[in-house]
Amino acid sequence: MKRLELSSIWALLAAFEDPLPTALNAASLPFEGAFVKGVESVSWMANNTKKLLASDSGPQCWTFFSTATFGKQNKVPQESIPNATAEKVKEAMLEGVEKALGLSKSSLQKPFYTKLQLWGAALPTNTPGIPCIFDPRGRAGICGDWLLGSSLEAAALSGIALADQLADYFEQGGPCSDEFAVGLHDVYKPLEGHDIGKFPGLESVDQITNVPVLTLAT
Repeated sequence: MKRLELSSIWALLAAFEDPLPTALNAASLPFEGAFVKGVESVSWMANNTKKLLASDSGPQCWTFFSTATFGKQNKVPQESIPNATAEKVKEAMLEGVEKALGLSKSSLQKPFYTKLQLWGAALPTNTPGIPCIFDPRGRAGICGDWLLGSSLEAAALSGIALADQLADYFEQGGPCSDEFAVGLHDVYKPLEGHDIGKFPGLESVDQITNVPVLTLAT
């Protein structure tokens, strides 16, 4: 596990009095979550209010995640974030939201509440590309979404793989238990997907291509 590398991600919670303009053109539907491409300060945005099946009017609470590059460039001790850094990062991320929505500079409504946090050891950036890791001598096993590609599906498949490996080990393992070892010497390779995960095997429902600065997939 000494070969594992982790990213740093900034997370910004912002509450707005009015809904954000997420219908980016007359032909598109409003989105509730999106991976963002081409904006360094934002990699994912999601409308938390929609989880409560709220109406399309009234206040909305959004979560924004930065890119790993932006997190690295602005990394500070997450337990003691300087006020100047917090303000700089918040403004940069809100500007990134503007770009992602195709809004003109300084036209995004000001949030009436924000909460910023640095996720210092956020997500692995490399993986051995196997479903699970198991060390029978050390009696330790590892599962997680990052092993197969940073998604809910990957997390479930990894957990099932480790459960099967443990079942086989306890059923058949003996003096020669090394044969049940998995992933202890595999080469770690860069993890594919977005900085904040991905949806494997699922094409975008709608691809926004006419937005200035970036391409946004929802």
